[in-house]
Amino acid sequence: MENRQIFAPEILPSGDFGNRYSFFENDLVCVERWIPKSNYEIPFFITTDGNFTAPTTHGEFADGFPDFISLDSGNLVNLKNVSRAETGEYGGKVYFRGDKHTSVNKLNSAVLTELIEAANKRPDDQRFVIGTCNSKAGLYPAKDIFFLDMWDPKKNYHVPRLYHAGGLYVVALTIRHCQGAFPYLYPATPGHLINVSKVAGFEEHSFGAIVRFKDTDYTCPISKPKHRALKKILRK
Repeated sequence: MENRQIFAPEILPSGDFGNRYSFFENDLVCVERWIPKSNYEIPFFITTDGNFTAPTTHGEFADGFPDFISLDSGNLVNLKNVSRAETGEYGGKVYFRGDKHTSVNKLNSAVLTELIEAANKRPDDQRFVIGTCNSKAGLYPAKDIFFLDMWDPKKNYHVPRLYHAGGLYVVALTIRHCQGAFPYLYPATPGHLINVSKVAGFEEHSFGAIVRFKDTDYTCPISKPKHRALKKILRK
C-alpha cells in the first residue's frame, strides 16, 4: 500500500478544527460515518496521529493550500496551474490547460501577476484529495486541481466541486465513496470502515463484539457476521 498523504482538516478532541490539513494513509485506523449537523453526512477519519474529516468549504481548502486563492466570488483558484490571464479595467479571466477558465474581479486583477509569481516559487503539493465522479470515488493529486466552485446537489447541501486536470469531481462525503477510494478497508458496520492491518484484537460481549487497534485507544463495534468473517481472514 502506498503511504499517500490525504488532504483532510484536523478535528481536535474538543470538536474544534486544528491547524493540520492532512494525514498519511499508513496511519489510517477507521473511517466513521459522522453527522455533524442536520442533512450532512461526512466521513470522520481516525488515525494513529489524530482525527480528520472531509473538507466541505472553500475556506478549508484555502487554509490548507497556500496556492489556492479566491479571485472572484464563488471560485478558488490554484494559481500554480494558471496558463494565461486576461485582465482589463473591470477584471478579467484566468485560463488553464484545455482552455478551462474562471473569472477574476477588479481588485485581484491588479495584483494577479504578483500572486502567480509567488505561487510558482513554492514547491508542488504532494497531497491527494478524495473525490467522486459519477459515483466512482478515487484519490486525485491536489496539484492538478485548476479551480473550485460550490455545487448544490440538493436543497441546503453544498459540496466543493473540483475542476481537475483529470475531469470534474466533487469531494467525497459518504462511507460508500470512502470504500471506493480505500478499497482495502473492511466494512465492520454500515458506518465503520476499518484498516485490517491495524486490528489488535476483539472484545466479545453478549451484546456484540468490539474491535481494538494497534497504537491507539480507539475501539469500534463490528457486526456478528463481519466479526466471524474477519476472524477467518486474520487467521490466514
